[in-house]
This record gives sequence, structure tokens and C-alpha cells, in this order.
Amino acid sequence: MKFERTLDVHSAPDVLVVGAGCAGTIAAIAAARRGASVTLVERFGFAGGYITGVIGASLDGFVDLRSGLPVVGGVVREFAENAIGATRDLYTQSYSPSGELREMKENPTRRTIRFDIEGFKLQADRLLRQAGVRVMYYTSVVDVMAHDGHVDGVVVANKAGLSVIKPKTIVDASGDADVAAWAGADFEFSEHNQPMSLHFRVGGVNIDARTRDQCSAVLMEAHTKGDLGLYGGPWIGRISDTEVYFNACRSPGRGTVPDDLTRAEIQGREDARLMFDLFKARVSGFENSFLSSSGPFVGVRESRRIAGDSMLTGEDVRAEVEKDDVVALGAWWMDQHPVDKAGYHMHELVRPYDIAYGTLVPRKLSNVWVAGRCHSADSLALASSRVTVTAMGMGEAAGTAAAMASALNTDSRGIGIRNLQSELLAAGAIICEEADRIRAIGDAVVEKPISMVR
Repeated sequence: MKFERTLDVHSAPDVLVVGAGCAGTIAAIAAARRGASVTLVERFGFAGGYITGVIGASLDGFVDLRSGLPVVGGVVREFAENAIGATRDLYTQSYSPSGELREMKENPTRRTIRFDIEGFKLQADRLLRQAGVRVMYYTSVVDVMAHDGHVDGVVVANKAGLSVIKPKTIVDASGDADVAAWAGADFEFSEHNQPMSLHFRVGGVNIDARTRDQCSAVLMEAHTKGDLGLYGGPWIGRISDTEVYFNACRSPGRGTVPDDLTRAEIQGREDARLMFDLFKARVSGFENSFLSSSGPFVGVRESRRIAGDSMLTGEDVRAEVEKDDVVALGAWWMDQHPVDKAGYHMHELVRPYDIAYGTLVPRKLSNVWVAGRCHSADSLALASSRVTVTAMGMGEAAGTAAAMASALNTDSRGIGIRNLQSELLAAGAIICEEADRIRAIGDAVVEKPISMVR
């Protein structure tokens, strides 16, 4: 069937950012602050992606796991300051890697950054508005117009119908590399992508030192009996003194296949209800609890990974390979969720590692950058680099680079890596010598990487 239609040009910004998740929100703010005209399109009605839509209310990847010191700066700092209250010494203190109950128990002296999810949405809106970003919520990218590796236009759909945005440069922060893939960039899928998860929130809970182990035992018993299928963890994040969120539902599939996404949403809601009912009936502290919500959308850990000018590999991470074109640091566990095993799994501790600019640049495209979990990485490396704050660091680098290219009337390979690094450092990024300083502090705490079931 052939479909033809003449479309109006909606706008022609310097930079178009696709997706207002963790990477895209930061990319749009960074590009606009550098003087570019920026349009940000997002299929849902709010920013924040994993943090707000999947309900993952923590800054994964924010700190060196060993010392607890932050390893990502720039715009991320403003969100972190807002989460804990503005503080001058934010970057000299140690923090728990996340708000998960085990980590809070293991590191009781470290501060914990937990997000007010609604507050995060509001702060994102305010920072985007202050930077001058044109935000278009409820708008999806449905096609691209590309020629000889240059994307000339992006077709979007919303309640006004179909139209075309004709930007100079594009940051694809869609998570699934939709723009890059549809424009002809090469990409990879793993044979078995990490499973998807639908998080859920439970209120009216009294948490104590036994809660995590009790919840785990109840779920494993139900799984062994055949009452509960595949699940993960459970990992329990504290939102407030009486409310938690669970990362426990686990659904194999691809985030680019509509049927798989639909199945993950439906099965996730069934599993969330079953798990909650088990907790309420059998775990102390849940007697007066209630299931307050499931995530507005399912979380996808891994789908398309673009083929970039360079690739981050698991061996790069383990061997601590330094990159001349470093633009951000990764620091999260090597955290590869299995598709055939329930419960907890192995996490490998990493030393903060360099993420290269080349991993953000699709090999066959000239005016497109990617940021977030769709960057150029093998599946093992992505098990670490896919998380929230690492994505934010990539977003700041990609947004800054896109703004620079637009101003210089050049492409993604013409801006000069030293110039980009200087811009990022001036904005507060932690790379190069500053990264070496933070890593050295962590080296004094833990000499070698370790693995553990978490």
C-alpha cells in the first residue's frame, strides 16, 4: 500500500532533541544554554523518562561505587541539588549508589538522593523553560527524511496531525535509536536483550531491616510453586518513610516490537498485583499498605545499539581503557539482567570509566548524535552504561556538540574534540584530570573490581 501526502514544515530549529528522558532532557537544556534554538519532542506529557515514567527515583551512575563521590557533573548537579536541598559541598560528600534498601543498609553513613517524582517533572519543565527550549509533549517521531547520511527532516505526529521539523542537527535520545535507525544507521540487537520491567509503588508500608529478605523469600516461594513466573530482585527503593517502589517485574522481549511492549505492560500489571497481594498477606509492615500505582510505562533496558565511530566494550570497562575523546564517565555496576533466571543476579563492581564521543556518533550519519542506552556499546558494557545519570552525562555531551556544530555550520565530526571537552569542563563536567582525581580516591578504598549477587 502506498501512502503519499504533502506535509507542512512545523519549524526549523538549530537542534532537535527526540525524547525527553534522562538523556534528552539534559541534551536540550545544554544545547539551549549554548545559544542554539532547540525543539524537544516527547511522546508522553512529562520529562524524566526512567525516573518519572518508569518510577526509578534514584540517580544510578551518579557516584563512584567505591568512594560514593559524584562522577557526573554539569546540569545533573542542579537536579541533585534540588533533590537533597541546595548545598555548596554537594560534590565533596559521599552518597549511596541508589536508594535501594540493601545499599542504604550497607552504607548507612552515606547520604541518599531520592527524588520526589512529581518534583523532578516540575524542575525539568522549569529548567527547559528557563533555557528557552521549545517543548512539544504528546508528540511522536514517526519517520525521517534523509539523504546521503544527512537527515533533512523528521516527521512528527500529534493532535495537530502530521508535520515536518527541519533541524540543522539532531540528538536522538529516544532510547531505541529510532531516528538514527530510520535514517539508515547501522545498529545491533543482542540475541537476548535484557528483560523489560514495569515498576510499581506501594504506600502505607513500615520498612525495617528484615523487609527486603522477607519480600525476596515470599517471591521465591511463589516462583518455585509455579504461582509467579519470571521476576527480578526484588529491588526496593524508598520514596518516603512510608512509600516504596519495586523493581521486580521481568518480561523478556524487544522494546521496538509493539506486541512485546504490550505484553510487558499487561503481564507487569498482573505480576505487580500478585506480588503486592503476597507482601500484604505475608510480610510484616505491609498490613496497612496499598498498591498506589504502576509505572506509566514499562522500562526497557536494552534494544537497538547503534554502530558508532567507536564502540564501548565490556573489556574496555574492565581494562579501564582511557579514551582521548572522553565526554562522560560511567560508574554503575556491570548489571546484566538475565532472561531465564528469577531473583537476584551477579553485579560486577566497576572503576569509573571513560565514555568516548565516538560512541555517540552514528557511523553513517553526519548531523545526528545519540545519547543514552542506544549509544554504541556491546551488550556487556551497556549493562553498566544504560543507567540514568550516565545517560544524562551523554546527553549533555551530545546536546553541547549539536549546538556547537550548528553554530559552526559543520557536522558531528567537525567540531574538534578538544573544543567540546573544554565546553563540557566549563559547564562542570567531570572528565580528564578531574576524573583521574575522583578515581584515585576510589582506588584507595577498593583496589580491585569485585562481583557479588545483589
